[in-house]
Amino acid sequence: MYTGHENNCIICGKPLVYSTETVMRECCVCHKVFPSDAACEDGHFVCDSCHSGGGTEILAHLQQSTQRDPIALFTEVCSLPGVHMHGPEHHSIVPCVLLTAYKNCGGDIDLPASLSEAWTRGKKIPGGACGFLGVCGAAAGTGIFISILTGDTPLAGEAWAEAQRMTARALNAIAGLGGPRCCKRDGRLAIAEAVKYVRERFGIGMPLSRPACTFCGKNSECLRSRCPFFPAGGE
Repeated sequence: MYTGHENNCIICGKPLVYSTETVMRECCVCHKVFPSDAACEDGHFVCDSCHSGGGTEILAHLQQSTQRDPIALFTEVCSLPGVHMHGPEHHSIVPCVLLTAYKNCGGDIDLPASLSEAWTRGKKIPGGACGFLGVCGAAAGTGIFISILTGDTPLAGEAWAEAQRMTARALNAIAGLGGPRCCKRDGRLAIAEAVKYVRERFGIGMPLSRPACTFCGKNSECLRSRCPFFPAGGE
């Protein structure tokens, strides 16, 4: 859903207010009632499904892409209309850009089917999972990526362990910088760890650029010079 507000509340643009208790709220878009831990200052609540949209444009963009660098591809996708500064859509974007870059670098996967599955799995991770569940959705997204590559299921053996290791590595990198959250920063950190893991485990190298962040001006909680992606001289 794209309303023109890329940060904070996508209805009015006002800051979100997070609660330590979950309450039932009606989504302003679909009018269904969901458990919620956040609404804006004016009380607007948008459910994760309406916030993320169906992903049709994103998946179409990825299927047509020849980009081999997942960080560059992540930046492209995050610049598409409907992708907000923060939001649960990033939980699906991370594994989808990794799958696309992996395929473009010679990985043997059915890309359309893999992208569809990754998007569906990513949407299961709720918004705010980083703060309320202790698991950043970007890190979980790398676990989704590896689980699709290995055919992991809850009953698998080594494949099960591999997805856990991947998520743990991404979480460690993300936690190393501390909070507050930034979906763009955490996504890039998680992707970088996944690239390293794939090179070690599968022997497939994906190029990894490190362009300066172009989203920091939209993030009121930006770490600025403490973020490794903050533009040089940006202070």
